Amino acid sequence: MSFEKVEAVITAEAEVEAKHILDKAREEKGNILAQSSDNCLMVFEDDIRRAKAAEDAETSRQTGQARHEGRLAVLHAKNAVIDEVFTMAAEKIRSLPPKDYMEMMAVWLKAFPAEVGGTLRVSPSDAELFSGAFLEKINVARSGKGKITAVESDRRVDGGFIMEGVDFSVDSTIASKLKELRESLSGEIARELFGS
Repeated sequence: MSFEKVEAVITAEAEVEAKHILDKAREEKGNILAQSSDNCLMVFEDDIRRAKAAEDAETSRQTGQARHEGRLAVLHAKNAVIDEVFTMAAEKIRSLPPKDYMEMMAVWLKAFPAEVGGTLRVSPSDAELFSGAFLEKINVARSGKGKITAVESDRRVDGGFIMEGVDFSVDSTIASKLKELRESLSGEIARELFGS
């Protein structure tokens, strides 16, 4: 065989082999691209799922926080209304006619045990109302140690009184009485005012 024929056969075989290698490379390239595309798509879908889950979690957190803040705002508003009711009640008590006011003070004083007495600290504006005649009426039913012995003006008292004995002090001011009343009736007041 001549050199040209051998060269032509080798070249032909090389071309066939090259075409075969090229076809195989193209096929592998297609497979690699398809697999890479699938992997990218899976990563992309995972990223979307994670982002959606994070978004849902954040939305849920913000919704919960907004609900909580809304409940707190409603609670503050309700408490403000209740505060206003008790402020009005205190003003109503302070503005009672002197006779009615002192009848209420007498009831409060008579609620003390008969053997409990001492000095009454009262508002400077109320000092004249707690007169000797008033104290006599209260002291009639009290024992020796339970007598009201004196009345002193105290700027810290804004209605009602503070009973002070040798070793005790009892706050019976209007503010204290209304605070106790509010604490004991808060649920009932809320139901009455707000139906809840």
